[in-house]
Amino acid sequence: MKNYYQNAEGKWFVDPIVANHVGLIKRTETQFNAGVVALNAPTTDQLLQQLTQARKEQERQGVTINGIRYAGDPGNRQALQEAIAFMEDAGLTEFPGWKDSDNKFHVDHPLADVVQAYRAIGIQRVTLIATEGNHANKIISGKLTDIKKVKW
Repeated sequence: MKNYYQNAEGKWFVDPIVANHVGLIKRTETQFNAGVVALNAPTTDQLLQQLTQARKEQERQGVTINGIRYAGDPGNRQALQEAIAFMEDAGLTEFPGWKDSDNKFHVDHPLADVVQAYRAIGIQRVTLIATEGNHANKIISGKLTDIKKVKW
């Protein structure tokens, strides 16, 4: 037998035949609605996934070296590594042309800046992963229930 119903406005109520006392109906309705809210709260696994996505978004921002932004996403890290390897193998110290992560072009771009950016992205990534680990422990222990509160 169904004891709870939802009206057109989305409010839950108790079948009046089951609970015909006004106080009991109100108390039961309040308790039931509180349970519905709790059921909609994200699970620990969902919070951990959201945390990882938030960390990856921070990584994607990358770093800025001498006014030029270098994205930190995996594809850009790979491209930086390949560019550095090529330039070092060729014995070159400047890129004749460089396109940054904001789609701006630069002439005679120093290899040293690219190397510095690549290392800075690595340091940033290590720091973000450590921060993610600290927040993950808080999620697992129940101390963190809202990813919006995370400070990177």
